[in-house]
Amino acid sequence: MNVHARLGSVLTTLDAARGLPNEHYVDPGIFAEEKWSVLFANWSGIGFGKDVPAAGDAKPVDFLGMPLLIVRDRDGSIRVFQNTCRHRGMTLVPEPTRVRGVIRCPYHSWCYGLNGELRTTPNVGGPGQNTHPDLNTADLGLIQIRSHVWRDVIFVNIDGHAPPFEEVHADLIKRWSEFDQELHHGGAASSSSSMSGPTGSWRWRTIAKAITCLWCTPA
Repeated sequence: MNVHARLGSVLTTLDAARGLPNEHYVDPGIFAEEKWSVLFANWSGIGFGKDVPAAGDAKPVDFLGMPLLIVRDRDGSIRVFQNTCRHRGMTLVPEPTRVRGVIRCPYHSWCYGLNGELRTTPNVGGPGQNTHPDLNTADLGLIQIRSHVWRDVIFVNIDGHAPPFEEVHADLIKRWSEFDQELHHGGAASSSSSMSGPTGSWRWRTIAKAITCLWCTPA
């Protein structure tokens, strides 16, 4: 199906434009295209810095079917990785935790630093042999996802090709500059997720529509 075939009534002058066809809210095929062309190709918020307040804190996030891991490094920086081991694809961190040493895969115990570097590969060369001449650990660190933190919101660009966050949202950053001061969070109850769970696929558009209509008034 050509997703754009039925958008003629939307892509027209403002006085004649109509809303999106119903399938744009319920059709899995259309959502799959929008996921890659809209949400993965641009900057999308997946969490908050407050979710990983201390060094070593790690929080898994299912972002539209992609397992991600938010980690706060020892230097205080926040990074986002794919939450899968480079060995057999096992989920590394199934629930929020504080990493005391390294991120260890529960399958074959491959270990990664908080910066994503592969540290150890137990028995990779055979029993008791933790190295192999054909294994270059420098090439097998966790896959890092391009990320940016603004106003404590963690944004990711999955495909890695979007322009810099500061460039894309320069006007927004300028508009909010007067609020650039220390943040105070309201605790766990102050957070919510709109991109996970069985209905997460469709919530993004519903929420976006609600936000854009906050200032709408009856005709």
